[in-house]
Amino acid sequence: MRDRIKIGTGISMLFLLACSVSYGQDPYGTTLSGGPGVNSSVSPSMNLPTPDGIFHYSLSASQLIQFGYYGSGTAYTTSLSGNVGYVSKSTKLPSTILYSGGVLFTTQAGQGTSTFQNLAISQGLVNGPWAFYITDSVSYLPQSPTTGLSGIPGIGDLGSLPIDGPSQGPAGGVLSNFGTRVSNMLSGTAERRITGKTSISGSGNWTLLRFVDGYSGVDNTQVSGDVALNHRFDARDSGSLSATYSNFTYDSLGYAFHTRGLSASFQRVLSRTLSASVSAGPTWIDSSNSALIPSRLTFGGGVGLSYTRRFTSAAINYNRGVNGGSGVQPGAISDSVQGSVGRTYGRDWAASVSGNYIHTSGLANNVASSPLFPLGGGASSTVYGGLQVTRKLGRSFSGFLSYTAQRQSVDNTLASQNAFQGLSQTIGIGISFSPRSTRLGQF
Repeated sequence: MRDRIKIGTGISMLFLLACSVSYGQDPYGTTLSGGPGVNSSVSPSMNLPTPDGIFHYSLSASQLIQFGYYGSGTAYTTSLSGNVGYVSKSTKLPSTILYSGGVLFTTQAGQGTSTFQNLAISQGLVNGPWAFYITDSVSYLPQSPTTGLSGIPGIGDLGSLPIDGPSQGPAGGVLSNFGTRVSNMLSGTAERRITGKTSISGSGNWTLLRFVDGYSGVDNTQVSGDVALNHRFDARDSGSLSATYSNFTYDSLGYAFHTRGLSASFQRVLSRTLSASVSAGPTWIDSSNSALIPSRLTFGGGVGLSYTRRFTSAAINYNRGVNGGSGVQPGAISDSVQGSVGRTYGRDWAASVSGNYIHTSGLANNVASSPLFPLGGGASSTVYGGLQVTRKLGRSFSGFLSYTAQRQSVDNTLASQNAFQGLSQTIGIGISFSPRSTRLGQF
């Protein structure tokens, strides 16, 4: 199984890099624009849709110096990486593809050469009052993801695109020790417009986290779904009411727990540059093993602000909710704060800053007995963030300098588990090649 995973990710990387060499464009220096989709014109010879959209790619090389590298001193790493992005132009069949991957050559004993892969594909169908979307996002990483599109610090992708990277997936959250992990998120959404201002929607999600190469992380699988009633009150205000259900399973522990929740959310456009959102509601937690995870009632929700004006974009968010435990705990509740700021200075300079704080409390009972968690769930406090400055060097080349830090403290319960503990810092310097984007379908 491990060999199949490695071969599959390798083939994916080679295929996507081959596409980038053939068409060569940039998801770094250029923001993806023009709505998603596939051209409805038909090729007379193959009777297949002709792709018509924006295709980008970039290639980067960087040198990293990592202090406190997973508690084992200083490590020197050379990184070769690439990114590919495609957004179609159709509003009826919106589609996007985004890939980030590369190889890391590390001098630290026991680490050697490792690869990282991230691939996200989304396809939609908008037909009259109906809208359908399906998205699949998979990552193959040698460490817990932190900053940037790829989740790997120092390789030059911090602030490259305004989307969530793998740090928002099942492998993100609590930082674990060095080791290969695979995560996948598959989701589908359907929405039916009832009136011009009201719609009903439903979604389903399947998420997994697996550790390979003998790494002792906690594998888990999540299946979830929700139903929501959405309403736009006016040009600035909208809201929704939703009911959610999630089921988390841990085969190595032989148990599962599930959550049921209700949530109300409200969004408001405060000005042309500023928008805000808030959500809150109760969550009920039940377990197949009440001695390990007792039933309880908690609350989840979030608050967010986003700002965009000319050359500056910024966002700050607070979220609270139940998650799978990031491979460290058998289920957890996390409070997290994330912030980011990006700004361009003239035609040649750009800077990006991002930061995250996460406090995580395990769901396991502190008096429960388990072979993997003899003292219970445990708690951790995690801080990580990065700064990157980019300078244009020519029409297609740019140089960058970055600094990333991550610090995590854990209590005695997690000290014997696979949780990272301490401070790690990464300095990266490199160069990127990112040609202009090209519109496909115009040969």
